[in-house]
Amino acid sequence: MVVVPVTNVREMGTCKSGGVELLDLYTTVAPRRQGIQRLPTLESYRFIPYNESSLAISELDSPVLEYAKACADFAVECIHDLLSSSAEKVVFNLPLVRRLVGNSSRSPVGEKLPEYIDSPDSVALKTLQKIFALERDDSFARNADRVVSASWADLISGDRLLGFARGDRCFKMCLDVALENVSAKVAGDCLRVLECDGGTGQAYRHVVRQLTSHPGVSVSYTATDPDPTQSMDDELAQKLGITTVEWSLGSSKPIPDLASGAHIVILTGILHRYDNISAALSAASALVRDDGFLLIVEPTSNFAIPWSFFALTHDVTEMSDLSSRTCGPFCDERTWTRLITNAGLTTVAQKSDGVLHTVFLCRKLSSTLPTQAPKIIDVDDASFDWLEEVKAIMAEERGESGADCSVWLKASKADSGLVGMMNCLRREPGGDRLR
Repeated sequence: MVVVPVTNVREMGTCKSGGVELLDLYTTVAPRRQGIQRLPTLESYRFIPYNESSLAISELDSPVLEYAKACADFAVECIHDLLSSSAEKVVFNLPLVRRLVGNSSRSPVGEKLPEYIDSPDSVALKTLQKIFALERDDSFARNADRVVSASWADLISGDRLLGFARGDRCFKMCLDVALENVSAKVAGDCLRVLECDGGTGQAYRHVVRQLTSHPGVSVSYTATDPDPTQSMDDELAQKLGITTVEWSLGSSKPIPDLASGAHIVILTGILHRYDNISAALSAASALVRDDGFLLIVEPTSNFAIPWSFFALTHDVTEMSDLSSRTCGPFCDERTWTRLITNAGLTTVAQKSDGVLHTVFLCRKLSSTLPTQAPKIIDVDDASFDWLEEVKAIMAEERGESGADCSVWLKASKADSGLVGMMNCLRREPGGDRLR
């Protein structure tokens, strides 16, 4: 064991050890953290494509396709039974329902149906079974809506099919991209996140955990809803530090404490419920600051499943843009891409589970964005000659020639340390230009 003597003279403000002497040294005792200590976060970096499809097939076990087919077949068969009986009088959107059944391929419900019913993560199938087991009288739609409302939180989080889009593989990756591109601008400030219609989307159950897993990230989360006291878990909202506000995309009044806009706006399974998707999307875009992001999740295939949870119990025939949608109130991926583009948004990433949902990460680009091509600097040189160029670029004042273009640092080795260096540089003045 090696002993290194240290001489500390408080009166003179000096501290000397070996060949190093510190003058005018001032020290303070670091405050102890109060409350529950967080567990350390284990991180790994992987390069993941921004656009991916059929993720449920590659990330989950193969039976998820069988389960999705079982849910869709069961829903189509039960809706067909409704139409072939006197119960059609209690079904909303009758012409649209007939078109849905006519366009859906009917096949016998699989033999594995009892097995799925007994599985704890088959919430969607169990809910469908409860809906179509109801008495087919004048109270059918109202009772079906109650069944869906009672099961909704478990349905969108606990079901093996519906919960996947909100999981880390889709949601967190998109949130990480957004955080990477706004973190330098919110250094010393909170990341402002707004969820619209939180009682329906309930993304806050996942987003707060996914964002706060990053060390040093402080999140100010607001969840709006037309009736938050009835549709949101108040105890959970308080535990997560979420502010709830009575508001919807159709409201004309502003949201308190959001005058400068949110960095991220989350719209999870709610846009198809509005009378006009373009108007709702425009209202949501107005809530985002320039260069901010919108995270959108919508059903884009197997429409018989979401139909049973919404369009079966709500009249959608009066929606003003119904003719431009794909199937009743729902849209496929191509239609959503068109709607997003027409709203002046740019799709940054697109994640599809391949069986039900698609996640769109969209950016609201500033009207003053530079048109110059990005500058690329190779940082593989071990002599670090490139460091002076990086320093000069970061020292450039806004408005100077070339000062507004983005700068990409490029390394050929995965273990070059570039990621760690970027995490530091992005927090420095001018670091928001670096990628």
